[in-house]
Amino acid sequence: MAKELVYTETFKENYRRLPKKLQNCFDKKQELFLKNPKHPSLNIHRYHGKEAIWEGYITENYRFTFAVTESSIIFLNIGPHGIIDKGKV
Repeated sequence: MAKELVYTETFKENYRRLPKKLQNCFDKKQELFLKNPKHPSLNIHRYHGKEAIWEGYITENYRFTFAVTESSIIFLNIGPHGIIDKGKV
């Protein structure tokens, strides 16, 4: 059974603020993530200091964070690498 995709309000707000080009890039990366989360271009890894939170690459400078439960994938935040590094998962 496929997992439900959940987007936090923070994620939705920050996604809307991205330029259309980056939104499209995330949309493509999300499709790839759902098909093959181990794809090298996603560089999926645990978020430093947070056991249950993961980070993935959209571009060299943009990231997304997410958590996985038994039934869902929760997209937590999206934005420039600096925002994610400052702990705003």
